Amino acid sequence: MLGFLFNLADGCFVVRFVRTTSFRPRTLDHAGCYVRDARHGRILFCNIISEKRGFHLFVWSPVTDERWGLYIPFPFYHFVAAVAVLCAKAAREGGCDCDHLNCHSGPFLVAFVATDEDGVTCGCVYSSETGAYSIMTCAQHPNGTEDMDTLDPVVLVGNRIYFPAGQSKTIVEYDLGRQKLAFLEPPPLPHQGHGILMPAMGGGLGFASVRESCLYMWSRETGSDRTAAIWTQSRVLELNTLPDCETALGFRESLMGEDVAVVGFAVGLDVIFLRTDVGVFTINRESGQVKKMTSIRPDLVFPYMSFYTPDHATG
Repeated sequence: MLGFLFNLADGCFVVRFVRTTSFRPRTLDHAGCYVRDARHGRILFCNIISEKRGFHLFVWSPVTDERWGLYIPFPFYHFVAAVAVLCAKAAREGGCDCDHLNCHSGPFLVAFVATDEDGVTCGCVYSSETGAYSIMTCAQHPNGTEDMDTLDPVVLVGNRIYFPAGQSKTIVEYDLGRQKLAFLEPPPLPHQGHGILMPAMGGGLGFASVRESCLYMWSRETGSDRTAAIWTQSRVLELNTLPDCETALGFRESLMGEDVAVVGFAVGLDVIFLRTDVGVFTINRESGQVKKMTSIRPDLVFPYMSFYTPDHATG
């Protein structure tokens, strides 16, 4: 993890990049936009003033400082679409031969999903190789016109993207290989504040949330026919008893606040980002190790994962 990003509060539309290593991108703060996704060495932004910049969205590689602009396709610009960026190889049916450590300049995809006023959910994919969008895939949303949660981080498991439930109370699965949509129920546990989707520890789809100083982790177990699936509680961490809760400055005391929430997850590091009254901490979901990352309290955190050597530095 070379750093992480978050949207500054109060509607100022500034994205901040916080370094966690010696790597320094050319730009730390991005104005007039907000971050929507980060994956496979790339970051996806939405422009606030698209008339000025010419594009609705742009993809940025911090390691090389390359940028690619694209428009939101019809009819998605009539609705608030959920979006995700990923390496083009990750969409292949049957697996991917890329470790995603050094593919930040290679071909990428941007997936769009939105639900219209008639309750129809549609998805399509933009390819940087062709500069074109795929044929639209549509399905009737089981909960009608309720909004998807379009700002929360999405999760990639295999070649399927999962978009958070939000007000619709239904998770949307977009199978990139088969170009099909499916709808999943979220975990049954009522959670405090905020929870996120993430890859499960044993593979598949997972979920994490906080309630009463406990970090709950869930996994979705799917049958071979992909029709019978249930959420199971895979692990519970009592945050007050973690090994580093005394040495991580202010961590134990901050758990008593009302602002405790899961706000991000770093794939590959197995760390969950937890926001408290005194800032953001990471918690390793395997070892329970706690580390403070920032005193700022953002709504969401987008980890930036990539590989670089000093000769790649842009700053």
